Amino acid sequence: ENENDHLWHEQGCKPGVLSNLTHMHCRCDHLTKFTGFVAPNPINFAEVFSKDILQNPIGLILVLVVFLLYLLGVIWARKSDRRDLTKVGVAPPQGHHLNPDPWCQYIVTLYTGFKGGAGTTASVWINLFGDYGRTGPIALQDENRPLFEEGSVDSFLVSSRDIIGMIHVIHVWHDNTGYSPEWYLSQIVVQEKVTGRIVYFLCNKWFAVGEDDGKIERLLPVASPEEMTEFVNLFRAKTSKDVNDSHLWFSVRGRPARSPFTRVQRLSCCLTLLYSTMLTNIMFFGRGDDFDPPEPIR
Repeated sequence: ENENDHLWHEQGCKPGVLSNLTHMHCRCDHLTKFTGFVAPNPINFAEVFSKDILQNPIGLILVLVVFLLYLLGVIWARKSDRRDLTKVGVAPPQGHHLNPDPWCQYIVTLYTGFKGGAGTTASVWINLFGDYGRTGPIALQDENRPLFEEGSVDSFLVSSRDIIGMIHVIHVWHDNTGYSPEWYLSQIVVQEKVTGRIVYFLCNKWFAVGEDDGKIERLLPVASPEEMTEFVNLFRAKTSKDVNDSHLWFSVRGRPARSPFTRVQRLSCCLTLLYSTMLTNIMFFGRGDDFDPPEPIR
């Protein structure tokens, strides 16, 4: 039926071979009001709750087991959400003398990769090289928050003794200490405190004796516009974000600490989706078997 003149038209629809004197079989290349819908099973909840559940307890057991797993997951997710709150924020590293001159201050953000074992227990150091000098070695330490864990984003407010201009090279390394010193660094982002200018330093390499080239220190030059738009770098960044933040199920574990969408909320959405899928299956279970196609016209 055409919505403008409310008349039947044959545009986009043709009669099918199952048509007869009592039924019209239509084959359409677009969605219409009379195609694509199967009436669901009626659910009488009064009758459902009056049944003896012990006759077929498998469904109830499944629902209760899923809910029990959800409660256990909420306990873990809530604990992880509280721990993530300690990771958020920008602060000077402990022991670093911060120059009060804002023209000498920089916000340095380090992105640890999502690879297995990407986090490190070692102490990480950086040295920023600018137009007119360098900051000198800076130990990135903070006893009040966990640092450089798998998938973490750690920001620090650092400064130089004198004005050194825009940063062009970063020397980054760790001391290879602790029970798991291996570290996978994705990138470093540096922002000037006064001007707000941002530069990127791509890495995507291991700082580990037993991985890649075995180096635990690297010189990272500022990324060029060509490097920033390379397919490999864009694909890696997009995939990492989509899997660990946008994907409803995977993001329960990989959720970024700065995301306002908490793990408890993500886990609750997963439970709602799962139960909704179960209910939908109940509503439409076996409905396709009720259709008795008419005899075609011969």
